[in-house]
Amino acid sequence: MRMAKEENIEKVEKIKKSGTESKKGRLTFTEIDVEQDVVKIIIDLTLQFGQEKKGSFFIITSRNLKPYYRWLYTNILEETKVNIKNKRTLPLIQKLAELDGAVIIDDKGYLVAYGAEIKVTKPFRGHGTRHSAALGISTIPGTLAIVSSEEDGAVRIFRNGILLVEINPYTKTPPTLSEKIAKMVTSSSIPLIGGGSIAALALGVNPLLAAFIFTGSYIITRSGTQSLAEFLKSGKLFSKAEEKGKKE
Repeated sequence: MRMAKEENIEKVEKIKKSGTESKKGRLTFTEIDVEQDVVKIIIDLTLQFGQEKKGSFFIITSRNLKPYYRWLYTNILEETKVNIKNKRTLPLIQKLAELDGAVIIDDKGYLVAYGAEIKVTKPFRGHGTRHSAALGISTIPGTLAIVSSEEDGAVRIFRNGILLVEINPYTKTPPTLSEKIAKMVTSSSIPLIGGGSIAALALGVNPLLAAFIFTGSYIITRSGTQSLAEFLKSGKLFSKAEEKGKKE
């Protein structure tokens, strides 16, 4: 029990060192300025990949990441402006995402690079190089990394060197889900989970490093589990018991 407590303290210290502080049960992040509709489009794309158990790796950033990656392929689109918000370009983006390396999108939705080999990595337990690169590059301020897994199909979103969201792509969810998630992951402050720790561990995710885990028709928050439908309707991260307590 003592060892587990010491390990938890160590993990919290690592979060603080990465530039992310915990205050009153909330993770406070460095500012991120990317368009939410761009994030939503990428989430929807990775969910499609996840449903087919195909790996994909997207990076959305407002920073110049050139020092942190190298091209694996010749850039044949150097003179072409490709924006992910243009529906006609989506099939091209999907094909580029099937190549090795990451697809990098800027804060306005323009394609920056594809087949990008990331130089900054952090080990992500139980997963390979794609997840390690996603975790590593997400430590760069103003950067989100979104991956779909070949192993379990799950879509994972990283920011500030922390896993924020894991989505089960096989669950039937309303179209507003990706919009809600996009809003959350670009926020400057996100609640930590606490009551959902056991469920988080059962999913193989460290509860100290994950803010939300979506699975089945429930969202796991720091107060335990909450109906996904209730969350999407209200956008509030409270359980019914907490809501009742606030009214009283």
